[in-house]
Amino acid sequence: MRPQNTLTDQSGPVERYDYADESVVVADTSFADERVSVDVVDGTAILVVEGDDEDAQYEIDLPTGEVARAFINNGVVTVEVDR
Repeated sequence: MRPQNTLTDQSGPVERYDYADESVVVADTSFADERVSVDVVDGTAILVVEGDDEDAQYEIDLPTGEVARAFINNGVVTVEVDR
């Protein structure tokens, strides 16, 4: 079973919060933590969701800045970017 494509910058559950010194990008995957991984490459967060038969990959453009940390908690991916 392939996970459904629920993460898109335009219409999926991806939110961006801008503060004075950082931006926070949050994506609710609705999958268990052990099925989701996140990596940051060149200003893009790459999420991989393990399916029963096939994995799905999603890319989220991040705001300009240095990524302070990226983590997953209860299926919610959070990426903090220092400005």
